[in-house]
Order: sequence, then C-alpha cells, then structure tokens
Amino acid sequence: MATTLFDRLREERDAIASVYEREFAGHNRSTRDSALMADTLRKTKDVLRRIDEIPSAAQGPQIASLREDVASMVSLYDAEAKAIAEAKQLGPHAADFSPLATNANLTFARYTRNFAGQSRNTRDVGLLNEMIEDLKALSAQMSKVNSKAPNRTFQADIDVVAANMKMYRDEAVEIEKAQKSGSQEDRASVYATLANNQFSIYTANFAGKSRSTRRPALLQRMIGALEKVKGGMENLVAEGFTADTNKANIGIVDENLKMYRGELDEIRKVKQATPVGDIMGNLGGAANEEFKLYQDNFAGNSRVAVNLTLLGEICDRLGELYKQMNDLARIDSNETNANNIVVVRDQLEMYSNEWVEVAKAQQVLK
Repeated sequence: MATTLFDRLREERDAIASVYEREFAGHNRSTRDSALMADTLRKTKDVLRRIDEIPSAAQGPQIASLREDVASMVSLYDAEAKAIAEAKQLGPHAADFSPLATNANLTFARYTRNFAGQSRNTRDVGLLNEMIEDLKALSAQMSKVNSKAPNRTFQADIDVVAANMKMYRDEAVEIEKAQKSGSQEDRASVYATLANNQFSIYTANFAGKSRSTRRPALLQRMIGALEKVKGGMENLVAEGFTADTNKANIGIVDENLKMYRGELDEIRKVKQATPVGDIMGNLGGAANEEFKLYQDNFAGNSRVAVNLTLLGEICDRLGELYKQMNDLARIDSNETNANNIVVVRDQLEMYSNEWVEVAKAQQVLK
C-alpha cells in the first residue's frame, strides 16, 4: 500500500515538474501565465501535504527523498511565482534587467561561499578582485537598461550592487593587510595555506577536464596568485627566515607555476584550434556533468550529511562555464548556447541557494 502511494505521488511530482520545465524554465518571466504558475505551486504544495500525512511508521528512505525533492520544488516555484509577478509589474525592460540582477545575486552568493565568516589571511584576493570587476560591468549594464525607462526597483538593485562593490574593495584591502601581518612563522604558514588553496582550485577545475571547456583567465589568475605567494616566501628568506619548510614550499610553488604556465599555453592552443560552435557544445556537455554530479550527491539527501565543499566546487565550476557561455554569446549568436545560458543560470541559482541551506544545516552559516 505504501509503495503504491509512493508511486502515485512520484508520478504527480514528475507531471508537475514537466509543466514547470515546459512553461516556465528559461522563459521570459514577463510573458508567463501567473495563474498557471500559481496552480503549479498549489499542486506541488498539495503533494507535499499528502507526503507529510503519511504515518512515520510507513515512511522510508524513498518517501524521505521524495519529500525533500518536493519541498525544494515548492521553494523554487514560490520564488518563481514572485519573480513573475515582479517582472510583469516592471514592464518590458524587466526581460533585459532580470538576468543582470540574477548575475549580481550569483556574485553575492559566491562571496558568501568563499569569504563570509572566514579568516581573512587565507582568502583569495585575486578572486575578490575579479568579482569586483564583474560587479562593475554588471552595474554599467544595469544602469544602461535603467536609463531607457528609469525605475525605482531597478535603481534599488543598482544601489545594492554599488554597496557590495564598496564592501568588497574594502575587504580586499583588509585581506592584503592580514596576509602581511604577524611573525615570520605566521606569514610562512599563511603563504603555505594560500598556495595549497590554489592547488585545490586546480584539482577541482582543471585536473581531468577537457581543455576546450576551461577558462584561461582563471588559470592566469591562479598563476598570479602563486607568483605573489612565491614572492612572499622569498621575502621571508631575504628577511633571514631560514625554516626548511619555507624553502621547500618555494620549490613546490615554483614547480606548480611551471606546470600551470604550460597548461595555460595548451588550453589556449586548444581554444584557438576548436570551432566556436564545438566549444559551445562542449561547455553544455560539461554543464550536464555538473548537473549529474549534483543529482548523484545531493538530490534527496539529508542536508546535514552532504559534502558542502563539493557543492561549493560544483557552483564554482558552473559559474566558470556560465561565464564562458556568456562570453561566447557576445561574439557568436547560437540558439543552443543561448538556451544553455538560461538553464545553467537557473541551476546555478538553485545550487547557490542550496549551498546556503546546507551550510545552515551544518552550522557553517548562522
């Protein structure tokens, strides 16, 4: 009896999800049917209610997994219903402004994952400076849209971006100060941590990945970070710091710098030799791999038990793919790539929000 009920509820969930994917996912929100979105949300809540009415003794891991999926759908559809209502209120320019606002929110989410509440002397100031440049470009684009038909809601979002840019710039200064302070032993330890962080980024973003889908600017940023770390380690030696570990670390950093520079050359060669259309297709394939990784490791699993670091890596890798898709869209109009941009943006937004919920469940974020 419980199995039959489970099958029926699962079929209803799948039917609802199909409606959402067909009628709402990736579409201009200002053109969507608010009544249909409200009905979709109502049906999803009804499925969730009936799951919650199942006696605890009759529930098992399948029901628990189904409940988490449906609860996530309720959250997504509720947010979508509100976004549709807002888009209709803002008028025709909302279609141009909304993706920019979402991109800003994705940058804010990246700050939360990589900086909020973490020790300044271990943070990647190169990443923060890149995020500042991203917000600067977004601010200019948002202001251009708003100038066509000034809107208080648009301006409020532009002001939020400006406030975050200021905060990030101030934070970058404080990070630089923190990394240069302390005893020689303290600084040697910080430099070792910063180097290891870059090695981890390489492992997560480049090792075993198709060169045609990797972003050269990311590796260039990492090389710059390691050159800075190496310089700090060498300054310690010049100051008279004689620890063997620091000298060994200089050698390790130097070896990785040589490898990364060689890899950067190879990535650029592959990018130049691969047709743009093929690169776009490869980026879509790489995004699908990240979606599968999320499904295999997070969908339906308890937030307390999942790997928060892996989820952050999935978000960051999707962000890299998303950035490249957008870059290519500016030089070559391609319908498949345009559709992929929307899909990746929606998934990245969902995964970023899920990271926050997992971090709260694991008491990483308060």
